[in-house]
Amino acid sequence: MSASHYADVARTFQARGDAPAWLQAIREEGLSQFQARGLPTSKDEEWKYTPVSTLSAHPFQPVRDVSAGEDVAQAVARLALPGPRLVFVDGRFVPALSVLTGLPRGVVLKPLSQALREDGALLQETLGQLSRPSAHAFTSLNAALLEEGALLTLAPRALSEVPVQLLFLARGGDGPVLASPRIVVVAGEGSEATLVETYAGLGSGATFTNAVTEVSLGDNASLRHFKLQAEGDTALHLGGLYSRQGRDSRFQSHAFSFGGALARNEVHAAFAGEGGECVLNGLFVGRGTQHLDNRTDLDHAVPHCSSRELYKGVLDDRARGTFHGKIRVREDAQKTDASQTSRNLLLSEGAQVDARPQLEIFADDVKCAHGTAVGRLDDNALFYLRSRGIPKVDAERMLTQAFASELVRAVPEGPVRARVEALLAEKLPGTAEVMG
Repeated sequence: MSASHYADVARTFQARGDAPAWLQAIREEGLSQFQARGLPTSKDEEWKYTPVSTLSAHPFQPVRDVSAGEDVAQAVARLALPGPRLVFVDGRFVPALSVLTGLPRGVVLKPLSQALREDGALLQETLGQLSRPSAHAFTSLNAALLEEGALLTLAPRALSEVPVQLLFLARGGDGPVLASPRIVVVAGEGSEATLVETYAGLGSGATFTNAVTEVSLGDNASLRHFKLQAEGDTALHLGGLYSRQGRDSRFQSHAFSFGGALARNEVHAAFAGEGGECVLNGLFVGRGTQHLDNRTDLDHAVPHCSSRELYKGVLDDRARGTFHGKIRVREDAQKTDASQTSRNLLLSEGAQVDARPQLEIFADDVKCAHGTAVGRLDDNALFYLRSRGIPKVDAERMLTQAFASELVRAVPEGPVRARVEALLAEKLPGTAEVMG
């Protein structure tokens, strides 16, 4: 479908007239920006390696209602983490399978549809402030269809020790389904929490998830953010994470991308106060004909901040992956300490990766470094394992797991790491042979 199809979908959605004036204005701006831009093409530098034409294969539409059958209940039982959670199916909130008990004092979690009714003043100040509709076409489209998602707020000095989970299940219905979740996190001064976004697939229906997350951290606030993306083999997924950090705040993003025919994850992080720390980690594992894109943009706009960035890719068969990262150090951002590393492992002759780490430095008193590497399994290590009676498939799994383990170990021990380990095990070489 062309850009006009998505514009028609947005116009039909907005014609319902069920939104307050301020929200309708955001939706209309999103539609206007989308119409002005249209869908990106390979001629757009930032989308040069993303096969956007895939999004035109089906007439994706948002759904109004979903039924949470036994398949959904079983998936939630398998994927849910201990603690509070919100569950969504094809972009619609499912209260019966969500858990809102166990939240500590000062921590509020609610579906965005409810927050739009109850927290208008807060959302008018925060919604769309970090992910402007003008950012690109799919941010515009998300704004044009803005209706559901989640709001997580942390009062000053609130502490949430148990991870908060947002579980998005893509099932597909009578036709191709478009889901446009918007997640808003507002963390007050000195607060601390862990947020886990999980995206998984149900069935073989055609689905397109276009997600946007906005994170605003107050002074001395801390947030660990995990994104576990493991949707089905035919799913399309575009996700954008936008963060802004106050003074002495700490932000960690851990993105694990395993599923989808096409999956693109973007992280846009900005320092708004001195003394901030930012960690951007990512692991993408693809096989078959999967296409997994990763883009990061880290803005050191103020002095005395540090950032560490490590992305690894593992690609087999004819899968393709990309990492395009940029660190920008502005003129006034003296004493910046930043590093960016991309490492990639190709397991077959047909696998491809495009890695492009970038530094733009306009300050002179900084410590910055970046680098990239692309290679294959070490022949000597593989020979050593096989000479000791280990079958080739198992040896390849062991070496690949060792390559990925650095990012897995960066996840604190507990249910989140266990979930990452399980997802990774499903994607390692030899899984299809063992299961098939």
